[in-house]
This record gives sequence, structure tokens and C-alpha cells, in this order.
Amino acid sequence: MEHWQVTYLGTRQIPRELTEFDLAAFFTFSAKERALIEARRGDLYRLAVALHIGFIRMSGRTLDAYKQVPKVLWNHLGAQLAVDPPDPGTLRTLYETRARKLIDHQVLAYQTLGFRPMAEHQRRYVVRWLKERLTGRPERGDLLYELKRWLYEHHILIVHDRLLKRLIVKAGQDVEGSLTEGLIGAFGDATLDRWSRLLAQPGNDHASLQQWLWAVPLRQSTHQMGEVFKNIDRLYAVGVHQGWPTLCNEAAVRHYARRCARRPPSISKRVEQRARWLEAACFMRYALCSATDQLLSMLRRWIRKVVNDATREVESVPLDPNARLREFASGRPVPCGGSGWPDGGLHAQSPTRRGCGQSLFQQGHQAREPAAGDYHARRLCGFAPRGARNGD
Repeated sequence: MEHWQVTYLGTRQIPRELTEFDLAAFFTFSAKERALIEARRGDLYRLAVALHIGFIRMSGRTLDAYKQVPKVLWNHLGAQLAVDPPDPGTLRTLYETRARKLIDHQVLAYQTLGFRPMAEHQRRYVVRWLKERLTGRPERGDLLYELKRWLYEHHILIVHDRLLKRLIVKAGQDVEGSLTEGLIGAFGDATLDRWSRLLAQPGNDHASLQQWLWAVPLRQSTHQMGEVFKNIDRLYAVGVHQGWPTLCNEAAVRHYARRCARRPPSISKRVEQRARWLEAACFMRYALCSATDQLLSMLRRWIRKVVNDATREVESVPLDPNARLREFASGRPVPCGGSGWPDGGLHAQSPTRRGCGQSLFQQGHQAREPAAGDYHARRLCGFAPRGARNGD
């Protein structure tokens, strides 16, 4: 089915505003449907059957609110069937005086379109399908619309929303029961009961441990990082970090943790015991995961801040490589004796050529222009002949 049709699924009465597109999509009939409509005796019966067929095609359920039929739709049906439509009040009079006639027209309409009421085995299958949809995704916000779409695509008449919500609740209870059984098998009844009672106890200047674990750090400071470390240590102490069953995935943990956090601990005591165990365990698990994520984020920001501060301090100092090299070289004189250099080094040359007390910078400048025959200077400066470098 098309996405624009989902809006009308399960509606109980005909919308007051129908566009030309809606009339053409839902209240235009095929040759087979027209033949069945023409087989009815009387124009009023033909219009009534056509109305029920179009409404089931639009909403997926039978029309009970027959007293409100828009005039534009009534005229459209008359043009489709080439009859002069009577006053809409005639249809109300017909069904009020002959209640059986309404049921006959409804049955004829959904049988013509291939629809059928929901049987018991189909109801059980729907519950199983809902449980599969809720497994790993406990949010029920859009599940009602998905269920209506599934019923329409399988040509099953859509019942009242109240009955559909009961099926969703039943499937949700079965899923919660299986999750609770998995937690009991992993931690035991005593541990789950202790966790549920711990949430109501005072904790670290808060009215309850639940409020302390759910509190958000106000600043990105080392003090707040220490508070988050305390949260993690407390949760590690109760044993939430190990042995978590894979059946209860992240989506389920997030859903039941938030449901627990929306209620004060005093009200949570009134919740059924097994449901309270499930919510308390998921709350502690979610608190541990969120505290770990917060700590990593705060640590990452703190490291970035330290690096940025250090970078700004370094960039504030003017850096001239040539000037700093000259400053380094000018402060270290070269000895003119032989004690500071290896035998046969630059000190063996004439002091007038190497300059006693000259700085390394000055000596390096002179070393770039060595005298002829100066073997050691040539080796140091890279000007030695090829044979001299090889020891020839």
C-alpha cells in the first residue's frame, strides 16, 4: 500500500474533506465491482453498497458511522453509477429501520475486496508478530500504525483501536517477562531485589541514589570528572558491569532505564515486583554506560584544552632559528690547545688559521674554506679528494 493511505487506516467515519484524488483512488470501481453493484435492486441499495466498498478500500474496516456522508462523496457516487442520488437522510432511514441490511452490505463489501474478519489463529499470529517487532525495540509509539498497515496488507479487517492496543500490551508483557527471566538467570532474584531497593536510598548529597546517578555534570572540570569516577566506582561495586545477558540489548536498556527515571523512587515501589526488577537493572546498566561515555568525552575535551593552552604558550614566544643558533654558538669558545680535540684535529693547525677563542659559529665559517693540503679540514668539510676519503 502507498504511504499516503496510512492516514486513513482504521478511521471510523468518512472524512469531511475529501479531495478529487481521494475520490478517484478509493471510490472509483473496477468492472467486477461495478457488476456486483449493478446487481443490487434500487438506486439507494447500489449507492449504499458502493459507499461501503469504497470505505473499506480507504480505511480497512467496515463503515458504522453511516449518518455522516459528505455531499461531495454522495454526488461522486451518483456520477459513477449514473443515478440521481437521493437525500443522504434516506440512507440513515434505511439502516435504522432495517439493521440487518447494514450488516449484509458490510459483509458484501469486504468479501468483494477479499477482506475477512480476524480469526483466532490469526490473532495468535499477530501477537507473535508483535513480539518479534518489540524484541530489541521496545518503543511502541508507531507500532499501532504498523499493525494497521500489516492487517490491511494481509486483507484482515481492522478492528477498534482499543482491541489492537490490548494485543500490543499483551505482546509487550510477554517480551518484558522474557527479559526479566534472562536477568534473573544472570544475576539472581536477591541481586535484582537489592538493586531495586538501592535506588531509593540516599546517595552523595541527593535524595536518592537514582537522582545521583541520573544527574548530569554541570561543568567540564576535573572536579566533575572525579564525581563521574565516583558514579562508576559505585556501579562497579554492585556488580552491574559484568554478566549482562545479551538478550537485553542497548535499546531495551535505554527504554526501561528512561521509564524508571521518569518516576520518583517512592512511586516505583508501587510497581509490580518483576517489572521493578527489570527497570532497576536496566537503569543501573544505562547509568554505567552513560557515565563511561561522559567521562571519555570530558577527558577528551580536557586533553584538547591542555594541548591548546600549551600551543598558545609556545606560539607566544618569538622563535628565530638563526638568532638562537648564533646565541648558542657564540657562548661556547673553542680551545686552542690540544686537550679539547682528538689528535690530528683542527687544533694541530696554526692558531692564526683556526683562531684561539673563536666561537663555533666563526670556526664553522672558516672551516667552509680550508687551505690546500689541509687533510683533516677537507675530511670534516667534505672537500677531501676521493682517494683521500678512501684512505688511498
